[in-house]
Amino acid sequence: MELPSNPEEVIDLVAKTGYLKVENEEISISLDAHNQINIQPKGTPLGAKLRVEESGDITPMITFDTKKLREPRKEINPVEMLDKAIEDYLNGQEI
Repeated sequence: MELPSNPEEVIDLVAKTGYLKVENEEISISLDAHNQINIQPKGTPLGAKLRVEESGDITPMITFDTKKLREPRKEINPVEMLDKAIEDYLNGQEI
């Protein structure tokens, strides 16, 4: 694969890999493209993106991550489920 000769295209290519990202316990900051940065605080669904337009203007955007609103998935232990179902059956209860 030949790398693009335009520096902006190279930055865009590397940004897509996710290597241009810094995060700690409180915040995640990533370069999404040569002209766009993503700021995502931990513990809240709200975030921000800043884009530098061709004219030099900076466009701020508020983001909303709906995945953070979902309840965490419960761990399912199939052995416990099967044991409970067998116990219920043997005790004459419906499953």
